[in-house]
Amino acid sequence: MVDNLKLCSIDIGRIIVDNESNNENNISWTNILEAFDFECLLEENRLVRSQYWGDSDYEFCVIETLSDALHVDKNEACKMIEYILTNFTDVSKEEINNIMSNLNDNNYIVNNTSDNNIDDLINDINNSISEGKPVFALDRLHTLMIKYIKELCLRHGVEIEEKIKLDAVLKKYLKCIDEFIDSEMTKSILKSNISLFSKFNHVRNNYTYTHDNNILNDIEGKLIFKNIVNVKEFIDDIELKIVNQG
Repeated sequence: MVDNLKLCSIDIGRIIVDNESNNENNISWTNILEAFDFECLLEENRLVRSQYWGDSDYEFCVIETLSDALHVDKNEACKMIEYILTNFTDVSKEEINNIMSNLNDNNYIVNNTSDNNIDDLINDINNSISEGKPVFALDRLHTLMIKYIKELCLRHGVEIEEKIKLDAVLKKYLKCIDEFIDSEMTKSILKSNISLFSKFNHVRNNYTYTHDNNILNDIEGKLIFKNIVNVKEFIDDIELKIVNQG
């Protein structure tokens, strides 16, 4: 399973290292980790052996340290990351705001399957999101959701035809899992998203780069992306519950 915070750490760590390398004012990681109450990470020997950007393992150490900090205390780690980006890199204020927004929103997608094709799609989507391009991610997200829900149907013994719309495959999935769901609220939430998926079909075909379309703005793209990802995470939780029941 992909670790969302680790993905964030990889992107941010590379940004810090790439931009810090152009500055004479290198980061004193010991002082910063102590200032933000992450002394425990110094005991892990992450950056003790790699204090300067010229060291070959410095990028790896930065990424590991950011990942550890985010898992220990995400709120404090976000403050530390923003402080580092602001004071020790050449990254613009606008880009810093985008980085922090993506980190706080945590929009990365997790792969809960063993399908390599789905894994490749997720990597493409996460790359677009990390670059602040949600509209580019929507077409891939549409393909991902169809493949993902078809695989879930297959897990439950139902094979789905090759060409099928997103809302139609969700309907078939709901029939697959109906016997496993006791909560009427869960059923109601899933059924309400059939309409959402139908509208997502329309958006993907008429407002993304899939065809020669009038394109959504990034604010619209980001909202739609969040809504669809929220549905996927809801389905992920349902599948986990079904597995645990078995």
